[in-house]
Amino acid sequence: MLNNLRIVEIGAGMAVQVCGLLLGELGADVLKVEPVGGDAGRGSASFANWNRGKRSLALDLDTQDGLRALDERLAGADVLLHQFTPARAKALGLDDAVLAERFPRLVVCGITGSPCKHPDAERSDDELLVAARLGELYENDGYRGGPVVHRYPTGHWSAAHLAAGGIPTRLTMRLQTGKGGAAHTSILQGMLAGMTMLWVRNSRGPMTATRVYDGTPRTPRFQLHLCKGGEWLQIMDPTQRFDYGLLPSMWDALADGIDIATAEGLEQAFARETVDTWLSQLREHDVACEPAYPLGEMLRHDDARANGYLVDVDDPHLGRVTEPNTPFHANDPLPQGRPAPRLGEGGDRDWAPAAPVTGNVGGEPLAHPLSGARVVDFGMFLAGPLGPSLMGDLGADVIKIEALSGDRLRHMHQFFQAAARSKRSLALDLTKPEAKPILERLVRWAEIVHHNMRFKGADKLGLGEENLHRLNPDLGFAYVSAYGQRGNRGNWPGFDTIFSALAGIEFENAGEGNPPITMRAGPMDMLTAHSCFVAASALLYLKRAGLPGRTLHTSMLGIVALVQGEQVLLPDGTLSETYHVTSDQTGFSPYHRIYECEDGQWVAVAALKPERQEALRSILGGDEAGFIDAAKARTAADLLAALEVAGIPADIVNYDDAMHRFFDDPLTRELGLATALEQPTYGLVEQTGIFWDMGDTPISITRPCPDVGQHTDEILRQLEFTDAEIADFREKKVVG
Repeated sequence: MLNNLRIVEIGAGMAVQVCGLLLGELGADVLKVEPVGGDAGRGSASFANWNRGKRSLALDLDTQDGLRALDERLAGADVLLHQFTPARAKALGLDDAVLAERFPRLVVCGITGSPCKHPDAERSDDELLVAARLGELYENDGYRGGPVVHRYPTGHWSAAHLAAGGIPTRLTMRLQTGKGGAAHTSILQGMLAGMTMLWVRNSRGPMTATRVYDGTPRTPRFQLHLCKGGEWLQIMDPTQRFDYGLLPSMWDALADGIDIATAEGLEQAFARETVDTWLSQLREHDVACEPAYPLGEMLRHDDARANGYLVDVDDPHLGRVTEPNTPFHANDPLPQGRPAPRLGEGGDRDWAPAAPVTGNVGGEPLAHPLSGARVVDFGMFLAGPLGPSLMGDLGADVIKIEALSGDRLRHMHQFFQAAARSKRSLALDLTKPEAKPILERLVRWAEIVHHNMRFKGADKLGLGEENLHRLNPDLGFAYVSAYGQRGNRGNWPGFDTIFSALAGIEFENAGEGNPPITMRAGPMDMLTAHSCFVAASALLYLKRAGLPGRTLHTSMLGIVALVQGEQVLLPDGTLSETYHVTSDQTGFSPYHRIYECEDGQWVAVAALKPERQEALRSILGGDEAGFIDAAKARTAADLLAALEVAGIPADIVNYDDAMHRFFDDPLTRELGLATALEQPTYGLVEQTGIFWDMGDTPISITRPCPDVGQHTDEILRQLEFTDAEIADFREKKVVG
């Protein structure tokens, strides 16, 4: 799909490598620039997964020869993707101003720890340290009070997807202006994008009393049950109205005098049967449920295999292994499943773009990155609709279609505010025949259409792929499903909790040896929506480049497979090793964790290199078992100063009342990391803000989530319906 694009990728960080993978497996030609001795991760499962299909070129960028060789590649490239801090980029001659002068059509995406204009821009991009600085550890649930370290790297996964959608956005801009430019993001912005459902304040309405954490342990276990044999079952019944008495095994429990109407009795009942028994009985009633897997177990999942979300690869280091695929299906063949390159493999091949698209040289600058883009969102809940919302944040005109009674997510106010921001609302009853002319005009108006309905329901409403492309052959169709298009589960229901269970996150975030915990922030919903943003942004670029209409499909099951990327299934059928959170949820090792200090504050440490580990031993003592007591004997300021002098990446843990501190900090407003918009129902809505830096093109979020049908008349008039026709639609309850 993206096979005219040439991307130069520099960096060993997860976010940069995953971004390159996502675009490479959509067809871009990705050249990975490595140090002369090779990337330090070579031979690992993550390197094998995140570098599939790329070329490799070994260069020493600290030499003039290395920089000259890089310049030769940049002259033929469309995109430079890197992880250099602003100071390092400037030292290499790769800062935005120099690149704009030397390579005016080059799109540049830097993924740093903090945004490039932030005071912390030169600090570490380590996930734990960024989380400590931001205050994200305040939001993590766990088995003890205080800041809790989770295993799932929200910032890196989200930043990779923000970049992979931001790059096609900038390329679309290039088609209009003839110029490249910045499309930067950061790990911190990735975290904010992943926390948008948690960090929100309203001045009125049903959400004014924002929760403030009191420091006690939080161990949520929502519809998560221990079953016979020690396995765990995750159910998601959002309304909590399903009658478990309908299940045959519950009849037996009732007959034995167990009161399943109580929480204790229900747990007793679930413990009597195996996970497989409960899965079978619950699925008979269309109840969403899955087992809670350990991390990596998805690499054996039958429907992940059937959908192509797993690929067998002959890796040059690991042999014949099973790896997680990217989650995309398309109506064009995608070049998925190629192995990671050997060092230097493919780097000397021809690098001239195959068919460059010139764009409008000297075109007018854009008011916003996606000014003029037209998107119609028929989605509900979160996993799909948040993707079009990100396009709206970038300036696209996004129309949200919802039932006259509203999106079913509206009662979950902060979730809805995140998923519906930057949209206009048209309340439309698609089940009525009289809605057909409105649907047809919407589809013909749109450049991109999105939905995340089940297949059968979508076809009944006229939203199947065939009908959409019949109405608008040049349309880009971005579709999100729960379990993918193939296999046995295409029409099964899906929610974040059950996919977080499959992903292994419920076990991993709980810490080694601890029972699983239900995840509160919807990580698989969020990342699936971010993958939808990647798909929709790529489709818009292809449409603007003059290519015929295409479909790009992603799914929650595909995302669950993707996040297994630190592991592979080895030739002997075992899983490769990876790291885990300690049982006390303070980190991953004595060298990569948070330490409590004498004054009650915490310090996060990331001593990942041997010389830094030696330096940490010189500060906390030679015995790793004594590190905790040694840290507890010092104040946080004293310890942090010693770590800074020793060159060990470290940060104070921002913890107390983190959300309010974030919104009240003038710097977050100045940098656009927080927004404040008036909304009819909620008053002043404060949310996490802008997730990219597009350099010379401003990003301004101007629309909070809409009320139901708030823009119905405005949109219908835009579609050239008369006031009389609109009145007739309303009288017949077609619109609201």
